[in-house]
Amino acid sequence: MILSNWRRALALLVLVLALAFPTFGAQESDADLERLHRVTDLLRLLNAQPGASIADVGAGDGFFTVRIARAVEPAGHVAAVDISESALIKLRERATRDAVENIDVIVGAADDPHLAAGQYDAVLIHNAYHEMPEHEAMLGHIHSALKGGGRLIVVEPIHDSSRGKTRDEQVAKHDIEADIVDAELRAAGFEVVERDNHFVAFTDVAGGFWLIVARPSSR
Repeated sequence: MILSNWRRALALLVLVLALAFPTFGAQESDADLERLHRVTDLLRLLNAQPGASIADVGAGDGFFTVRIARAVEPAGHVAAVDISESALIKLRERATRDAVENIDVIVGAADDPHLAAGQYDAVLIHNAYHEMPEHEAMLGHIHSALKGGGRLIVVEPIHDSSRGKTRDEQVAKHDIEADIVDAELRAAGFEVVERDNHFVAFTDVAGGFWLIVARPSSR
């Protein structure tokens, strides 16, 4: 009986984790992950061409950072921003392993990515915006960091089970709806120029990642 109860508890824990943190399979290769996350499309939307300056805000361990860095070589560079020192250690290790050198690692703050004003052709926030409690201030700094004609790409997850809930309820589940972010971007002085509500579907539960492309409306 004790073993049976333990097994039921373990199964429940696995189910809860699967719902909270959608995965694409532990055995996926880098090439598989690039296809699943539509990296080629992201690079196109970022206009990640040789010589460009792009920031990856909420970069984590650098999966997207190193791919952007390769696309903008040799003269371009990427600013990899995260508030987690441990994540940035992993990012540096990844960059060294992949022999990518054109990355500027920046320790950001909860309300400021510490990006220089008017220096970036594009900014990517991938699966990190919902983790930003000071999103108004962050968007203001990103607005200032973009060059004229620059663009912000936001990609975030939403489970079908979270739709229609309050912002706080969604964020507690590591979700956020596109409509919420759309409104916040406009309030921060951006205009939305492209939106894909079904950018990447989850493979294990109902829902997926949406995408918004925005630019400062005053430029």
